[in-house]
Amino acid sequence: MYSKSVVYRFTSFASAKIAAGHCTENLSKFVMKFGMSSLTITVSKESEVSITSTFDDIANLKKFDEELSKFVIELREAFDFMENNKSSVCVFNYQRDTVVDSLKLN
Repeated sequence: MYSKSVVYRFTSFASAKIAAGHCTENLSKFVMKFGMSSLTITVSKESEVSITSTFDDIANLKKFDEELSKFVIELREAFDFMENNKSSVCVFNYQRDTVVDSLKLN
């Protein structure tokens, strides 16, 4: 599994919250398009927005990376922030399945 992680540190928590919503709205459309295994977007009290995505195929990671680069250009026009960006190979990942496989009707 391959992973892409970025952290954006904003000048204020309010900016980070707005940017996180913008990231969610724009990046979630790539989940199905690039066959992501996961996409996680978080906001910290230190005004950081973290985005982590995982892929089974490195080609899809590279495609997402290109789209993310285009998105960051748009984000820079609206916000001031610092960026930490890295690609890596996922060594361990655990996610409990949250899908309901049965539904009981009354």
